[in-house]
Amino acid sequence: MVMSAESLRNVGAAAAAQVYSELRQLRSNYQAHSVLRSIESQQGPTDRKLIRLANEYSREVLGSVKYAPWMHVYAAISGGFKEGWIPDNYYGLVVEPLKSGEAAKVVNLKSFTNRILHTEALPDLAYVIDGVYYDRDFKPIRETDLIELLFEHDGRVFFKSDNSFQGRGVVIMTREDFPRVGHDRLVDGVFQAPIKQHEFFAAISTGSTATVRITTARELDGTVAVKAAYLRVGREVDEIVRCRSHVRVAVDTRTGTLNDIAYLHNWRRTDKHPDTLFHFAGHAIPHFSVAAELCRSLHASCPHMLCVGWDVCIDQDSQTKIMEWNARYNDIKFSEATMGPCFRGLGWENLWKRAAA
Repeated sequence: MVMSAESLRNVGAAAAAQVYSELRQLRSNYQAHSVLRSIESQQGPTDRKLIRLANEYSREVLGSVKYAPWMHVYAAISGGFKEGWIPDNYYGLVVEPLKSGEAAKVVNLKSFTNRILHTEALPDLAYVIDGVYYDRDFKPIRETDLIELLFEHDGRVFFKSDNSFQGRGVVIMTREDFPRVGHDRLVDGVFQAPIKQHEFFAAISTGSTATVRITTARELDGTVAVKAAYLRVGREVDEIVRCRSHVRVAVDTRTGTLNDIAYLHNWRRTDKHPDTLFHFAGHAIPHFSVAAELCRSLHASCPHMLCVGWDVCIDQDSQTKIMEWNARYNDIKFSEATMGPCFRGLGWENLWKRAAA
């Protein structure tokens, strides 16, 4: 039988997708093994009983033992085993593609975000779209007017390109970076105003703006709820918070209270910021409930995405500012390890059967 050109393309696309999935799986499990080694180098070997329970749960409930490595990490962090955990790779390879799909891709377009969310909580000043500059209302503006707009209140501005994430694709610009005559034109993206953070966060880390990751998810009945939160701060040498050096501490979603223990970028524990020596115990994020409700309501207005990770900051005027929103590959592993299971009762553990079918 001779296959048509379209059939050959479909077979090729399916094979490529399978290879990509397998490579992601290998990379994710390599990361999990590395994280577990780092954790155990500080606190000793993980109880073998917990490892066995994680393996059995992954195989019997999630359909494959390949999802066990991240559950080993969760068990090492929590010191026990909890039914309902969602491994990071299971979320990325099974849950997110099935439940968010194509709609989640638009979240990566920073220049398009305000068209969807329509909120003053975004610190957007202007946009670049196909080499043309636009103001916040998407009206074309000249470069000279853009410069005045960007630096009217501050000597710096943040440019975030479309499809950037985790600090990648973020550039700090000054007036001297314009005009761009003779330079490569900017890719599509957004110019955002610097955020002067609340004094609470400045006491923890002054070099970069701290962010609070608030995770919201769609319930079975279509409503949206806040499921997890953690504070993410940089080191003293960082201009922006980066995953290769950040410090994270879990947050109680009911009260905004910080956990006593934080984790460095390599998942080693600490009870204080390594540079400022700020102790996390006994502190609560100011105006956390307002920020959490904003994230919940914005997600509810756009229910196409199953789960969204919101990176917000509380500014010096106690206002919530949304720095990022992530609906694809948004990190759940830190919250699952420190506060989880965060997504129990949503039926995610059964989605692998649908994917297999």
